[in-house]
Amino acid sequence: MIYLIIATICFSISFGMIKSQLSTLPSEFVALCRLTLAMLFFLPFVKQIREKKHLAAIFIGMIQFGVMYLCFIKAFSYLQGNEVALLTTTTPIFVALWSILFGEKFRFIYIICILMSVIGAGIIVWQNLSFDMIVKGVLLMETTNCSFALGQVLWKKYINDTGIKYMSSAYLGASLLVLPFALINVDMTNITLNTPQILSLIYLGLVPTGIGFWLWNKGAVSVKYSTLAIMNNLKIPVAVLFSIFLFHEKINISHFLIGTSIILISIIVLHFALKQSNKTFNI
Repeated sequence: MIYLIIATICFSISFGMIKSQLSTLPSEFVALCRLTLAMLFFLPFVKQIREKKHLAAIFIGMIQFGVMYLCFIKAFSYLQGNEVALLTTTTPIFVALWSILFGEKFRFIYIICILMSVIGAGIIVWQNLSFDMIVKGVLLMETTNCSFALGQVLWKKYINDTGIKYMSSAYLGASLLVLPFALINVDMTNITLNTPQILSLIYLGLVPTGIGFWLWNKGAVSVKYSTLAIMNNLKIPVAVLFSIFLFHEKINISHFLIGTSIILISIIVLHFALKQSNKTFNI
């Protein structure tokens, strides 16, 4: 459990940091920097290559981290950091849905929980944004959650190893996916970074992207699926608090309370549904 708590804190700080320091930079550039730094960080731990598992990790990394980060960082162009954090609430529900394809029993309650979470999230972000920005932001975040959830399920099925040795391969795959988008859409010669931006990229690449996800995978093996779902959403209120008090973002209190209440109800319903099914989830 301590690993999940530490990872949660690492993740929570990143939302406001991206919005305040990196939102003016191309999202593809930010994603590539984070993934490349994480890959290099784990590279020294690759000692013995097992071709099949490392190849699987490369392709899973493309989905879990590559697609996820492209959409995740782009969402900050339309939403505040606390709104992005709140929209990650559907991730554990998507994990439940993807797991059905790998032998888990289908339950209609998962669909209800997803709809409730999306409605709650929509209420929260419905502030001074245009309808077009809301739709783009929500769609980007739901794609983020869906791809990250699929990556977790695939990792469990084909890697099933919480060791550090396959993480570099996963980030290599993600970097390879993001690289062509960065080369096509970003003029690298025109990018200038100030000191806070450089420090932010280093922190994001090494701490939440690198150490954070490894700690999350390591801690998740010992908890039940329902507990993991709640821990996944623990970062939401923590991230909102960081975004408001550390990075001085503004929220609509009434929208926040109503939307968060709906999301919390969906999480509670999911928790008891999964607890009743006595499911376990090991990443």
